[in-house]
Amino acid sequence: MLAPLTILLAALAAPPAGGEALQPIEVAPGVFVLAFSDRHASANAGWVTGGGEVTLIGAPDAESVPAILDAVRKTTGKAPSSAIITGASPRAFEAARRLLAEGVSRGVVAAGAPGKDALSATAAGPPVEAVRARTLLTRAGRELELVPFDRGPGTSALAVHVRDCGVLFTGEACVHGPRAVLRGTSTAAWIRALRELRRLQPELVVPGAGTTGGRDLIDRQERLLLELRRQVGHRVAQGWPAELVSAGVRIEPEWLVWMPYDTPTREDVDHVRDELTIPRAPFGADPFRDEETGSKTLAIIGDSPHEPGHLEAGLAPVFEAAGLAVRFAVDFRALSKETLAQVRLLILLRDGNSWPEGPDRPTRPWMTIEQERAVVEFVERGGAFLALHNSTGLYPEKGPYLELLGGTYEGHGPLERFRVRVADADHPVTRGVEEYEIADEQHTPRPDTSHVHVILRSISAEGVEAAAGWVREVGKGRVCYLANGHTRDALGHPMFRRLIANAIGWCLDK
Repeated sequence: MLAPLTILLAALAAPPAGGEALQPIEVAPGVFVLAFSDRHASANAGWVTGGGEVTLIGAPDAESVPAILDAVRKTTGKAPSSAIITGASPRAFEAARRLLAEGVSRGVVAAGAPGKDALSATAAGPPVEAVRARTLLTRAGRELELVPFDRGPGTSALAVHVRDCGVLFTGEACVHGPRAVLRGTSTAAWIRALRELRRLQPELVVPGAGTTGGRDLIDRQERLLLELRRQVGHRVAQGWPAELVSAGVRIEPEWLVWMPYDTPTREDVDHVRDELTIPRAPFGADPFRDEETGSKTLAIIGDSPHEPGHLEAGLAPVFEAAGLAVRFAVDFRALSKETLAQVRLLILLRDGNSWPEGPDRPTRPWMTIEQERAVVEFVERGGAFLALHNSTGLYPEKGPYLELLGGTYEGHGPLERFRVRVADADHPVTRGVEEYEIADEQHTPRPDTSHVHVILRSISAEGVEAAAGWVREVGKGRVCYLANGHTRDALGHPMFRRLIANAIGWCLDK
């Protein structure tokens, strides 16, 4: 049972402790939000009323509590009888202590909030309880849906959906106006949280900081995070040195709304770079969660001609539909014996080149002999390996990796439309796949047909024919190669998506 009185912190920073009156706005019947102002660090706080009760929404720091309680009393004529804490920061804990001292004696905190146990010990009423799963709570005559989400490894926070009027308090999940502070977060987990909140289809969004608005506030926050990860990820995937990775990132005004207040800083860019590089990548910044029951998968994507943002966007829906628990990595150094020991399936869509000195400098192969042997041992011991598109190209010749893959890179033609034909309709990977036309590069790899079984062939308008896919079994594991995958058209093609899904199932022996 959840404690009957709850406390919500929906802001990242505080309104004034006193002196200047706070101006609440009624954004829906019985739902109030304090007015936005950059002078007050753009903090949002509010409350819901009903049934003769008031449920507090907001107390971002201890100093702000008296002013917020005063605003509640002036607006409703009542003191708040309940509250919900969404923040998981030490500031949230201190605000909760102040609320207890002011007479709000019970609370609910997000899992992982610092000081939860100490707060419970000081509560005058029943102990504070953690919200660890989506929960419906009736307070002030309203049905409130509490949605916990990850902020980073080991921490979580809450959003609150007032279901009868479609108002969503996002807490720390969404910031609209000031700069979103990335330090201490996992941007991958943050993006997942935003997508979860979007599924609630709110009518009005009250961000943790900034102006209220529609669902586009959630979209905008996600776009900003994705764009940061896209730009940083592309540079990391090419193997650029750290200084060039951070210095080369620029967020265009189309991704921002309150320049310069929300312009990402060098600190933000460095944070994303750290997330996407070892040792935080691939699992430190975004570890597998207990609720992820699918086969654990490492997908290493991106290189100079293949920007990883669109690759992930194209592949992720297929992986999700296949039930995989997948982590994307753009740092090729994340491929190791240790990381492969944590997954059942390896997916690779990148070539073998890197630019260790930056763009327009000499290239060199990135895959070490230790990495080659790690992949071979992974498959021989029963691991599954799905190689896509250019994962045959520019790797060490006659090395263990290409021997495992069973084919070598022979180049590709220009971007054009060509046909892909099924060479073995009875194989599980081609089940339900019909001949299709696709806009892509026609890769023309040379398979070792004494070791692999070709299941697909491509043919261009000029009559160039090539292997477009093959399979083989090595030791206790399985390997599948599919040649398409460069363009959005290819990644989104229903036949290619079916091939990927089938290949995942066959590689995993499902």
